[in-house]
Amino acid sequence: MIIRLKRRLALALLLSSLAIDGAVAGSNVSRCLDPATTLDAGGDVSDKELTAARQACAHLRQQSGLDAGTRLRVDHAASTLGDEQQHRQASHH
Repeated sequence: MIIRLKRRLALALLLSSLAIDGAVAGSNVSRCLDPATTLDAGGDVSDKELTAARQACAHLRQQSGLDAGTRLRVDHAASTLGDEQQHRQASHH
């Protein structure tokens, strides 16, 4: 009885951990892609949003669990955000 309870608790903790990891990854995907989509559409993002988006993309690019489609979108977003960062740096000098 106690062993079954321990197994169920361990399984619940594992599933909870996986759900949290998935939520964090989803949040990072949004933080990476949303500002890049805004820029691609001709909109503007703040310097703070740009920095946060670039960090989120960098973190996602280091993960091995992304599917091919998401990885492609993250790579495109990272490129867009990097280009914008370079443009801003060139404009300030």
